[in-house]
Amino acid sequence: MSMPTSTGGDGRRSTIATTLLGWHQWQLEVLGLLRNELRGILDNIRLDDVDWLSWQAYYHEGRSPRRAVDRALERDL
Repeated sequence: MSMPTSTGGDGRRSTIATTLLGWHQWQLEVLGLLRNELRGILDNIRLDDVDWLSWQAYYHEGRSPRRAVDRALERDL
């Protein structure tokens, strides 16, 4: 059973939905976003290539994968 999520025009999930998103699924979504955002640079990045300890804080804050990538790339300052 999947939980409905609310998204804004920018594709951000609500904090509640992000919290319910499992860690592994969250990682896979971040990985996909990184591949897409940094196409040509990180095309071949794999799950094992990412320092997930650095990303875990974003997950525990309830950030969606999109908001975590935006923060990591310093686009939400």
